[in-house]
Amino acid sequence: MALDLQSNWNVEMSQPFKIPPQQQKKPNGIESLPSPSPSPELLKPPTRELQLPSEIVSQILSFIPLRPRSQYTFWSCALVCRTWYGCAIPLLYVHPHLDGSNFSTFIRTICPSKNAHIRQTPLSVFVKRLDMSELVHNSSRSLTARILGRLKGNIEGFVAPQASFGINSFAALSKCTRLRVLDLSLISASISNRLLFQTLKSMTELETLFFPRSSSLDEAKTNQEPYTWPPKLKALHLAGGINDHFLLEHLINVPKTLSKFSIQHCSQVHASPLLDALQIIGPQIQHLTIRPPMSQLAPGSLDDLFRYCNSLTALRISADYITESLFCHSQTFYSTLRILDIEASPMLDVAEAVGPDMIHSLLCKDVLQSLRVVRVSSRLGWTRPREARIVESMEDILEDNEEANPLGFEATGVWEIPEP
Repeated sequence: MALDLQSNWNVEMSQPFKIPPQQQKKPNGIESLPSPSPSPELLKPPTRELQLPSEIVSQILSFIPLRPRSQYTFWSCALVCRTWYGCAIPLLYVHPHLDGSNFSTFIRTICPSKNAHIRQTPLSVFVKRLDMSELVHNSSRSLTARILGRLKGNIEGFVAPQASFGINSFAALSKCTRLRVLDLSLISASISNRLLFQTLKSMTELETLFFPRSSSLDEAKTNQEPYTWPPKLKALHLAGGINDHFLLEHLINVPKTLSKFSIQHCSQVHASPLLDALQIIGPQIQHLTIRPPMSQLAPGSLDDLFRYCNSLTALRISADYITESLFCHSQTFYSTLRILDIEASPMLDVAEAVGPDMIHSLLCKDVLQSLRVVRVSSRLGWTRPREARIVESMEDILEDNEEANPLGFEATGVWEIPEP
C-alpha cells in the first residue's frame, strides 16, 4: 500500500468503477445474496516457504528433555532445514550420551585428526558435558587425553571412564579450566592425591568433585602444606585413599562454600578424626552422607554427629554406625532436618538396629518439625506388624506438619529402600 493519500487516489481512480448487478428477488421477497468467489490471489501457491524465526525454533526445542532417547529426536530435527539444523545441533552435542555403539562416530566428528592444528571441527565447541561412564574398553588413555584437549575451552562437566583414564590424562584435564563438575569415582588406576590436587589448582570454577575410589595414600610429611581446594567448591565426595591424616590436615581447609559432603569406601578412617573434622566444617554442611564400607567405624561411633552438624537438612547414614542415641541431643540440633535416609549393610545386627520408636517419639514432641521424608533399608524390618503401626502414625504426622508448614515437598512419608 502506498504511504500518502495522493498515491492511493491515483491507484484507485486508475481502475474502472464497477457497478454490482441488480440483485434478483425470490418469490417470497427475500433477496438472494451473491455467492462469494475466492480471490485469484488466494488460489495461487505461495512463492516461497514460510520459515519460523530461529528464536522460536530454539524455544520449541528447549522443551525436549536432555536424555538418551532424545538424542535421536534432535538428530531428526537437524534434518528438517537449515534453520532447524542450526538450532538442533547445539542441543545434540551439548550432552552427548555415549556408549560402545556411537563412541567411534563421536570421535571421528570431534577429533578427526591427532594433530589439533591440522583438522578442527566447529562442532566441538557445543560439547558442555562429557560422560564416559558407560565406556569400558572402547577408548584408550591417549584418546581420552586427546578428547579433553579438544574440549578444554568449553567443557563444564566430565565423568571419567573406568579403564581409559590414567596419569597421562591429568595434563589435559588440568587445562579444562571451566569445569564445574568432575567425577573420577570410576577410575580403576591408582591415582596419587598429590597429583590430583596439582590438577585441581587450575579449576577455579569447580563446584562438584568426586574422588576416585582407587586413589592412593600419600606419605605424610612433617612440613607438608595443606592442599589447596577449588575456591567455589560446593559438593565434595570422598573415597579411596583417605586416612585420618588427610581429614585433619587437608579436609578442614575446604572453602566456606562447601555445603554437601559425603564419604564412603574409606577403610582407614576412624570415628574420632572424622568427628574432629566435622566439628570444624560441620556448621556449614547441609547435606551429609556416610555410607559403608567404612570398616573402622563401630556401632554407635557416630551418635554425636548432630552436635557438630547442627545445620543439616538431609542426612544419609548407615545404621551400622549409629544407635537410637543419635536422637538424644538438644532439640535445636534437629530443627532443620528435612530428609533422613538410613541404610544398612549385610553385616548389620538387625536385633540392635535403629527402630521407628525414637523418631516417632520426637515427631510427637514436635522436635522434628521440619522432617518430611524418611527412607529406611528393608533390612531394618520396619514392615513388621508392630513397626508398621508406628510407621503409619509417623506418616500421618509428617503429612500434617507439611500442611501446617509447607516446605515444598510434593510427597511426604516413610519409604522402604529395597536391598539387592
